[in-house]
Amino acid sequence: MTHVVADLHLHSTASDGADSPERVVERAAELKLAAIALTDHDTVAGNSEAVATGDRLGVVVIPGCEMTAYLGRNEFHILGYDVDSTNVELLKHCAWFAERREERAHEIGRRLKDLGAPVDMEAVMAKADAGVVARPHIAEALLEAGHVTTRAEAFDKYLGNGKPADVSKPDVEPRLVIDLIRGTGGFAILAHPALSPRDQLHFLPRLREEGLAGVEVWHSAHPGHASDSVAAEADHLGLLKTGGSDCHGAGPGKVALMGQWGMDSGAWRKLENYREGRLARGG
Repeated sequence: MTHVVADLHLHSTASDGADSPERVVERAAELKLAAIALTDHDTVAGNSEAVATGDRLGVVVIPGCEMTAYLGRNEFHILGYDVDSTNVELLKHCAWFAERREERAHEIGRRLKDLGAPVDMEAVMAKADAGVVARPHIAEALLEAGHVTTRAEAFDKYLGNGKPADVSKPDVEPRLVIDLIRGTGGFAILAHPALSPRDQLHFLPRLREEGLAGVEVWHSAHPGHASDSVAAEADHLGLLKTGGSDCHGAGPGKVALMGQWGMDSGAWRKLENYREGRLARGG
């Protein structure tokens, strides 16, 4: 990846990021990025603030989300771009998913208590600050309670997939999420398909048939030359290629990755052309 001009995978305090939607866009402007996408987990709550800030600062902000889906034990993250953040069905799904996440958080809390590592769940909910409660909030509580010495240890010991306090998210198939995104006028991208150890490239043909428009090629956690493999498969299937850092902001336990991964000017131009074509066609 050469010089990054567009980072299309960013998180804010609307889910589990450290910065407000406004601050995310301000940081993008400081880095002189031409475009970003706000893709908070299973919520679109920060989009209006981000878009308004982008208009003020001259940064293109794609209103987005990162939706969770499952096929059996395989977890997928589907990025929705150009979603209508006022769409009733999307908002209903996000509200339903948030309720399930809160139930999941309390179940994790019960398991942690049984494991001798209790945390203050009221404090955990406060950390989410009316956003989507997620495992990083609980990891921070474990650290503050002295049960672990790092957030990484919280996942390795308690919260990671298959660990003693792991509780599955609500079971939603990718097809339903893709349909939901498309129903708002947006388009769907498979996030970080080569994120080790869950290589998902072999699912791409099926997901394309279900309406997937593209795949995230450039990502901060793609191992080795994985991006080359993802790009080749995307080209083979005729899928869009996007990229982003998956930055959750700067601060304790968080690394400021914004602008270090994403799309160069050529890749961004191709996506711009696609978006303009969709607009001309009416979606």
